[in-house]
Amino acid sequence: MKASDVIGRQITVREGGSVIGKIRDLVVDPSGREVIGIMLADGILSGSRVAPWKAVQAFGPDSVVIDVAKSVVKAAALPEIKGVLDSKNRIKGLRLLTTKGRELGKIADFLFDESTGDLVGYELSGRVFSDAFGGTPFLPTPQWIEFGKDVAFVDPDVESTVSPTGGIHTTLQRGVTPPELDPPAADVEASTEAPSEAVTGSETGPAPGSETGPGPGAGAV
Repeated sequence: MKASDVIGRQITVREGGSVIGKIRDLVVDPSGREVIGIMLADGILSGSRVAPWKAVQAFGPDSVVIDVAKSVVKAAALPEIKGVLDSKNRIKGLRLLTTKGRELGKIADFLFDESTGDLVGYELSGRVFSDAFGGTPFLPTPQWIEFGKDVAFVDPDVESTVSPTGGIHTTLQRGVTPPELDPPAADVEASTEAPSEAVTGSETGPAPGSETGPGPGAGAV
C-alpha cells in the first residue's frame, strides 16, 4: 500500500463504531523500516493526536479501523512518536544520496505492508529513467538509511537495487505490447489466422507495486 493513498482516509473505532477523524500522516521510525503510528488531521506535530501502530486493526479501502478510542492520545504521551515528530524530518521530497555523493533521485512516496507496518520500499523521482519509457524508479527498503533535513543517505551499493516499475520498459519485459506500439490494422487481420501466443494476465501476475498502499518521512510522510 502507498502512503499517499492513506492520507485523508477516515479513521473508525471498532469498539462503538464512531468516526474520530482522518489520517493526516503516517509516522515512520528513524530507521526508515516501519510505520510506528498514524497522526490525525488536527493539532500541530507533537501537539497532534496520534495512535500507535498496535492500535490499528485494518487499513480498508475507505476507512482505517483502530481498536478503541482511548488508543488515540497526544503525541507527547508516546515518546517514540514524539521524538520522530520533534525531529521535523519528512520522508517525502528528501534527496536520496549515497555516502559517496551520488544522487539517486528524490523520495516521492513509500510503500508499506498494511498488515505489519513494515516498509516495502521507496518510489523515487527525478532520475533520467523516471519517465514514460522507464517507469517509476523503486528502491526496496535498504538495510540502512539515514534521514536528514534535506537529504537521506544510503550505502553506495543500494543503487544497484533501484529498478523501474510501470512504463513501457516494464510492459515490454512482461511481454505485453503497449497501445502506442500496436501493429497496423492490416497486420492484425493477417495474424488472426495464426495460433495466438499472447501472454495472458494470469501468466504475468500483478504489476510491481500495484498493491498500493503521501508520503511522510522519517517521522511523517
